[in-house]
Amino acid sequence: MKRHGLRTGRASRGVGLCKNSRMFAASRNRRARRLFALTIAAVLLSLVLLAKYGRHPDTATLQILHHAVTSPVGTDSTYYMQMGEQAFNGSSQLIYRDLFFTQHQKFIYPPSSLFLLKILRAAEPLYISSDTAMMVLLVVSWIGVLALAVWLYRIESGSSSIAESCCIVVLGILFLPIAEALYRGQVQMLLTCLWGAAVLLWMRGRPGWSGFVIALTCVFKPQLGVFLLWGLLRRKWRFTAALAGTGFVIATASVLHYGLRNHLDYLQVLSYLGRHGEALWANQSFNGLLNRLLRNGDAMSWSLTVYPPYVPVIFVMSTALSLLMLTAALVAPSFGGWQGTAADFLLLGCSSVLISPIAWEHHYGYFFFLIVFLLARAGTLTTMRWGVLAACLLIMANRLPPLDHRMSGGISLVSSYLLYAGLALLILLGVEQRRRAELHV
Repeated sequence: MKRHGLRTGRASRGVGLCKNSRMFAASRNRRARRLFALTIAAVLLSLVLLAKYGRHPDTATLQILHHAVTSPVGTDSTYYMQMGEQAFNGSSQLIYRDLFFTQHQKFIYPPSSLFLLKILRAAEPLYISSDTAMMVLLVVSWIGVLALAVWLYRIESGSSSIAESCCIVVLGILFLPIAEALYRGQVQMLLTCLWGAAVLLWMRGRPGWSGFVIALTCVFKPQLGVFLLWGLLRRKWRFTAALAGTGFVIATASVLHYGLRNHLDYLQVLSYLGRHGEALWANQSFNGLLNRLLRNGDAMSWSLTVYPPYVPVIFVMSTALSLLMLTAALVAPSFGGWQGTAADFLLLGCSSVLISPIAWEHHYGYFFFLIVFLLARAGTLTTMRWGVLAACLLIMANRLPPLDHRMSGGISLVSSYLLYAGLALLILLGVEQRRRAELHV
């Protein structure tokens, strides 16, 4: 009887293992089929938009990508950084007093960002111009983003084929925020790469190095500084120490070189941006949406020197929405039991884009890693959730001119489709994490 019971138990375990193996194989095949179909849809949509709007400048993603790889490197970031450096080298050495508040030039990077120009010039003794060095940095960052995305997909999925990896690369190439950053010569291309590296390091159990990389992004844009609060709340002491320590060293070096006054002035710049924001259609933030909705500022054309007027109701509403989103990003994972996970990490990083008063299209490159993270789970998503994920990718990957040209008043609500897609992805991530927590996956 004991031998019979033992054989029965072994047989049951064997049946269970066989069933689990079949379920895993079915999920893997479903994931691959969905990824292939989505890649084909993304390619076809990009071709249709190119055929329809290819004659309009900077409209179709394929057109933008073509200009990025065939034209001289853009100067969207270095142009303003050079302004900042010239202001510092002036008689007063007051960067923001002279440049931002007097000349009204839109140099909104922190003083520490100017270290990049010094690094680029370090290549000149090798007969490499700073423009060439910047181009190399951007291209390497672009390749790095694609490689990190493939690596993330392989880690989260557990196994993937070469064909699936190729699909991730194609989707990354066709992703508008990434192509736009490369085309414009935006330092955001480097920041997106660093963000992807921080995510991968966290997933690989390297919290100290992840915190170090997050601190490097704050050299240029301080939004990810919210991870310091996140690390404290999650009690991730190694991550928090690395982030705080690296940030302290960089801030100290910046203050010693550029002066305390410039850093205090920069705080006033951040305050000004929070009160005014940008009305231009490319600002896909709560502030941008409200400025366009209330017809405050020019939503159709970019101004080198003018911000929208300060409107208290816009400031109060956009700040309240941003605080609500930040609170949700910090609190929701704890209630769901997935605090400290890679999903939690991605949630806060992508939320930092939406809570900023100015969130240009290229800032949404952070979301590509969230999309890849969810694509790796495509085999277990319900049909509705898969449809939401696919729709968000296709929306974020392309500029939609019929919606972009309805820019003021109530109809302008349709123009914030990047913002809506970002919100939908964050909600989808939370819902999926809750489901997996209930199933103890």
